[in-house]
Amino acid sequence: MMIHNPKPRIGIFTRPIDKGTSGSGHHLHEMVRTMLQINREKELFEFFFVHYVKTDRDIYHLAKEVFIPRNPLSAAAVLRKYNFDLLHHSPLTIFSPLAGLRVKRVATIHSAEPNIIPQYYTMIEQAHARFIKPVYARKMDHIFTVSETSKRYYIENWHIPAERISVCYNAVDSVYRKLDGPLPVLDKFSITGRYIYHISKYSLRKNPSCLLRAFAELSAKSGMHDLQLVISGSGWDNGTVMSLLDTLDLHNKVVFTGFTDESEVVQLFNGASVFLFPSRAEGYGMPNIEAMSCGCPVVTTRAFAIPEIVGEAALLVDDPDDYNTFSKHAGRILNDINLRESMIRKGFEQVKRYSWTKSATTVLETYEKLLTQNP
Repeated sequence: MMIHNPKPRIGIFTRPIDKGTSGSGHHLHEMVRTMLQINREKELFEFFFVHYVKTDRDIYHLAKEVFIPRNPLSAAAVLRKYNFDLLHHSPLTIFSPLAGLRVKRVATIHSAEPNIIPQYYTMIEQAHARFIKPVYARKMDHIFTVSETSKRYYIENWHIPAERISVCYNAVDSVYRKLDGPLPVLDKFSITGRYIYHISKYSLRKNPSCLLRAFAELSAKSGMHDLQLVISGSGWDNGTVMSLLDTLDLHNKVVFTGFTDESEVVQLFNGASVFLFPSRAEGYGMPNIEAMSCGCPVVTTRAFAIPEIVGEAALLVDDPDDYNTFSKHAGRILNDINLRESMIRKGFEQVKRYSWTKSATTVLETYEKLLTQNP
């Protein structure tokens, strides 16, 4: 059934985009950008970005903006003035305005890490994930998530019907690709030879101890003394990490680049011999796919959705704390050119499975279906 004019009004909450560097922010930015591109051709909906403060991000030139207060009751009062037909929550939190709004509601929920590995989250985050988010999720007309693994979790643990959940995978931006020519970033950070790469904002969930211990074991082996470990991301220059570097005698072998521009991250992926990602849980695990797109072999864990996303294109470690196996897998890739080339080929094929256009089309078709249903 076709939607009749006037075009339905869609409000998308865009706080993750304003926060900038998070995986959810990147997902929403690319999803919205692609949705608006498709919508310009089909003219299905009128879009509004709903957020708290004005920013200078380019995407806000593509649709109208609505500014709301943090208080959810006051925010709902503002939103009622716009006569929205559908509101898309991202994220879904206790601050999401729900009361008194007669609209279709959908939400993007990436994963359930605070429920799966609660010990790495604050008591407030645990309580929100356990008592608030599942209740709010059941109030939604539809849920979008980024893996079949997450979808199964919501069905089994949050008791959301399967037909009310759609999987909309992340995809890799075209900037992540195999490069030809020199890599200036290597000179910038004094990277002089072969290196293992890792990128994440520092957190215990990303398992920094395993990463460093695996590298220490690998670099101590015969023929590996020239090996470096390069780590990108904020927060790594802390006392815990520095103390572990002392214990493992790694100060001269580890390079911290800090928060790094995307173009330089692409270069670092391209130059790396192996990408190590010992995460304890991921709803998707974007860095693994970005590494594959740049021709960098991946060693990661079997935690939550990671095996689904990487398929047969990565070497997987059952126990995220098993630094011995991480070291062995990385050593195999460094020493076996046939294995390395096979993994690179499989990686390039794996990333082809994911498309922003496909995922954005799923969202738009769901909007249309919901808005043509009876209230």
